[in-house]
Amino acid sequence: MAIKLEKSGDFHKINLEKSESAESLRVHVNLDWEEVKKKEEGFFQKLFGSKSSPDLDLGCMYEMANGKKGVIQPLGGNFGSKINPPYIFLDKDDRTGSSSDGENMYIFRPDLIKKVMFFSFIYEGADDFQSVRGRMFFKVSNGEEVYLELNNPDSNKNFCAAALIQNIDSQITIVKEERYFGDHQGADAHYGFGFRWQYGSK
Repeated sequence: MAIKLEKSGDFHKINLEKSESAESLRVHVNLDWEEVKKKEEGFFQKLFGSKSSPDLDLGCMYEMANGKKGVIQPLGGNFGSKINPPYIFLDKDDRTGSSSDGENMYIFRPDLIKKVMFFSFIYEGADDFQSVRGRMFFKVSNGEEVYLELNNPDSNKNFCAAALIQNIDSQITIVKEERYFGDHQGADAHYGFGFRWQYGSK
């Protein structure tokens, strides 16, 4: 049975020493969403059709145990790598939410990370997370499953720091964050990665 992290700050720990070998443990992260249709549409929306479907991106900011840092996300086309550092890989950019399995990210060497902040970013098609129903699932190769819902959204903020994974004393901790920001830079300032940001597009 999957473990649900209900509110911000809820967490689940995975003891690497009691799991399979640390080098072979894998973490699969999935972002899925659906548009929340409004009951009433305006005259012009009915006449000309509604705007494009929401495009949500799954991404992460990471810091490795050796101090290396980076960002993986569709924006900018950095999808990471399965076989090279940081051993974090994003499978695709689902532009419409029509993919049956959403967007997926994999951590192939969680034993080598210090922290990974997983985020969802609304690229276009929605003003904030009040009009989408976002969910994030974590499936660990030892059989454990954890999930959370982005169910307490702020208005007019299109960036959600959804969850944080930390590796402390041979324990992988998955924490529900659900903190909303106006952009990547605001989230970075909160979590202290220290990146230099510039505008980009897909």
